[in-house]
Amino acid sequence: MTKDYSYSDYVGDPFRATHALGDLLGRGALRLFLGAGASCGFGLPDWKTLIARVTKRDTDSAFVAGLKDKDTMELGRLVNKVDDGSESYIDLVRASLYRDASPDLLVQLQQSRLLLAIGALMTGSCRGRIESVVTYNYDDLLEQYLWMLGYSACRRVRPSDLSTRSDVVVDYVHGCVPQQKKTGDGAPQIVLSAQSFIERRADIDEGWPASVIAGLMSKIGLFVGLSGNDTTMIEQITRAKNKGFTTRLDDYNAYWLLTPDAFDRNGEMILKAGSCPIRLDKDVIPDLLLAVCRHAAA
Repeated sequence: MTKDYSYSDYVGDPFRATHALGDLLGRGALRLFLGAGASCGFGLPDWKTLIARVTKRDTDSAFVAGLKDKDTMELGRLVNKVDDGSESYIDLVRASLYRDASPDLLVQLQQSRLLLAIGALMTGSCRGRIESVVTYNYDDLLEQYLWMLGYSACRRVRPSDLSTRSDVVVDYVHGCVPQQKKTGDGAPQIVLSAQSFIERRADIDEGWPASVIAGLMSKIGLFVGLSGNDTTMIEQITRAKNKGFTTRLDDYNAYWLLTPDAFDRNGEMILKAGSCPIRLDKDVIPDLLLAVCRHAAA
């Protein structure tokens, strides 16, 4: 497939990307990557607020204000003291994550335009659909939404987990902390503290980093709700690109849907990684995704 438009065209009119993304969706060539922006609006905290809650300092206004100047590793170090890998630690993260979320999110899920659009990408049949999702979130809101629609999801928390028969495979690369704890769940491994992040990076040639890179060899990424501030994903795309696996002359390695602020901060870096940043106002992102679905069905 030859690109009808490119990055410079999308700067002027982001909806020109509908053609490229719709063609990829129709061919089953997209893999969806989700970040915290896909779970906003349900009472879930952003990452820095989660850090403040987990460290039990969310009522310390000076501490909270200081978090905005800290980078990923500095924020993670704050959690090192409480991350003992125990079930109690995971319970603390769960309580901090879902503290302001409704115990029953059914009504809210029904009203989310973004989840509607994301769900539409996955629930096609004849026109092609996205069958695999990589999420950097801990929450299981996407699974709850798919269940509400009557679709099954295969949850994978380790690269070695089997992709069993399901409508959608959801890979939780940072671990999964479901809203409802089930007896016998134990303590899942999550990446939140600096130590857990270092351990994950140590497996860059194995584990999830290698799995994500392998996924980008066979599919083109579509990134939603990821600002690019955490450069881990950009590093992995660049790593794959430098190996020559995902250098395609007829398309980008991935398409990133970015809000204006995120685009201004990280768009150039994403473009250098062989990916296409697309600048969109937050409330317009669902419109673009639904237009992609319609193009694929045409």
